[in-house]
Amino acid sequence: MEHKTADRPNWKRVTDKHFEVTHKVTSCFKGNVTVIHLKQVSEPLVVTYKQHEVCIADSGYTWMQHFPEGEKYTITTVLDHTGNVVQFYIDMCNDHGVDENGVPWFDDLYLDIVILPDKELFLLDDNELMEAFKKGDINKDQMNLAHETAKKIISMHKQGKFEQLETCMEHAAEWTQEKRFSDKR
Repeated sequence: MEHKTADRPNWKRVTDKHFEVTHKVTSCFKGNVTVIHLKQVSEPLVVTYKQHEVCIADSGYTWMQHFPEGEKYTITTVLDHTGNVVQFYIDMCNDHGVDENGVPWFDDLYLDIVILPDKELFLLDDNELMEAFKKGDINKDQMNLAHETAKKIISMHKQGKFEQLETCMEHAAEWTQEKRFSDKR
């Protein structure tokens, strides 16, 4: 299992960034929200999902990560330089919390879901999850937790009931409009 922090301190591609944490409580969401505004990157990061090429990191992009209380996942909303959603990246996790410096963290269970703005969904890294189980990096309960969490999210998404994405979009629109979580240059 990988222990990751929301501030991504070892992200070498990002040469200048601004990071903030806030706590949000609304009727649909309670938890921490972080923002990494990528001021400067050494080169864009483009990924491919089947026939889709998607730029997920470039200068001026923002990564907004939600840590919903009581859930076993985090959602990273990637915004381009104009504030449009590029993708939602959902990490299945064993747990998440906040460290002594106030930085949210999560214990990554390898299995991920990507949802594009057109609502197309991709399940990623099941092979990494299985490899971690075979190596003993995670146990059977953790493997099952990752699968069950992903199954729940996929089912809710297919039924149009995964409301967390709406919350992410609302927070992204708020950030884009008010620059509420970024520095004021």
